[in-house]
Amino acid sequence: MRLYFILILSFLSILAGYAQNQTLLKGAVTETRVSNDTLDLPYSIYLPSGYNSEKPSKVIFVFDPEGEGVRAARLFSAATEPDDFVVVSNNFPLHESIDSLDANANRAILVMRDVLLKIPIEQTEVYLSGLRSGARVASAVSYVVTQATRLLVVDDVYFANRFARRAGRNLVLGLVGRSSPNYYQMSDYFYLVGSFSRDNELYAYEQTGEWPGAALLRVMINRLKHVNAERLDKNIADSIYAGDYQRDLDALKILISEKEYLTGYDLIKDVKSDYRGYVDLDGVRDLQRSVRRSEAYKEARRAERNGNIEEQLLLEDLDYFLEEDFVMANFENLGYWDERIRQFEAAAANDAKPREQQVARRILGFIDYQIQDFLFLNTTNLIPQRIFVNVLNTILHPDATESYLNIISLSAKDQDYNTAYFYLEELLKRGYADYESLYSIPETELLKIKPTYNELIKSYLGRAKY
Repeated sequence: MRLYFILILSFLSILAGYAQNQTLLKGAVTETRVSNDTLDLPYSIYLPSGYNSEKPSKVIFVFDPEGEGVRAARLFSAATEPDDFVVVSNNFPLHESIDSLDANANRAILVMRDVLLKIPIEQTEVYLSGLRSGARVASAVSYVVTQATRLLVVDDVYFANRFARRAGRNLVLGLVGRSSPNYYQMSDYFYLVGSFSRDNELYAYEQTGEWPGAALLRVMINRLKHVNAERLDKNIADSIYAGDYQRDLDALKILISEKEYLTGYDLIKDVKSDYRGYVDLDGVRDLQRSVRRSEAYKEARRAERNGNIEEQLLLEDLDYFLEEDFVMANFENLGYWDERIRQFEAAAANDAKPREQQVARRILGFIDYQIQDFLFLNTTNLIPQRIFVNVLNTILHPDATESYLNIISLSAKDQDYNTAYFYLEELLKRGYADYESLYSIPETELLKIKPTYNELIKSYLGRAKY
């Protein structure tokens, strides 16, 4: 990522955009926009009913992957009221591809800067949240915007080793769907940031790939707010703690009623710790005892413990064999991986066995995570290994056009023309029709003038260059 470049463009160049004159309504979501020479970005902003333009406000920037900023702003306003949070969310979609992260982050910072020009913001109370690609944007922005270090990431995250120092300053809470393909990726990330601070924690929830409900968001945002206050040694009035506690207690009861037994119980313990010494904890203690004694909670905890042992053993085996096959470029094992992936895909589609379905979806995500990590870290040399991993990616993602092109390029460089022909035809069979790109694949100067290469293209696209 070119985030330093983004920062210079978006924060230091005052001419990059302008704050429009528009009346922002209290207690409602206002749709507005920011523009510059090349971008016109709509976004939504919610001002709390108690908003005071003379007083700096807390603000949470919410990055929604689909660009449904009005809905996201209303969800987060429901989660934060009657607190005085300003809520800002994008009304433009965020691209899912990791290659689009630069553009997404650049646009996010342009919106953030526009908001800073429109309303007074308390610099120590700037929060970021995002779902899926929005979570990647939130985490990426936090590495370069000094004051934006309080995060709630949902179902994804972005991290690179070069940002480890900046990640260490962040206060970050996470939510990951129990069936999320990003389950292990987020677990790894939070294992790292947990070593920086015990305040950084990850929780699982049921609504994989979706925003959680306002009750869960309320508890998470209050946790961020309170830990932030402790880090800054801020004095919070007893009346504010009492109000937050009651709203958290009500939200936890809603979570339990929604059968979020495991997440709810873990949050009950953490909330009890957060408020200890500030309020009377009888209410949350009673709720904890009630949940702990319930058969539904006991059954959910038993199932999780038993399932986790089996899943961990499976994960360790897959991790070992994947790493070994990556290093050895073991093409003979591709049939094995094809069979295992098909088994996991069948289990992931089987609603009749929810536990197996959940594990299969997480395992498929783990395999994908390992593949993408290898390809990202190994961009030169290791030709057989890179061919093997790209082939495995086509098994996992049959429509992964980039992997077919990579195999053709790498095979041509290795003068393995039969492999190049095979994957060229596989690509064409899938309807690939970008004629010009087939003649501009790197390392194919000799391959693309060979009769077989041109005959294959002509048989599918009706013409050839040579």
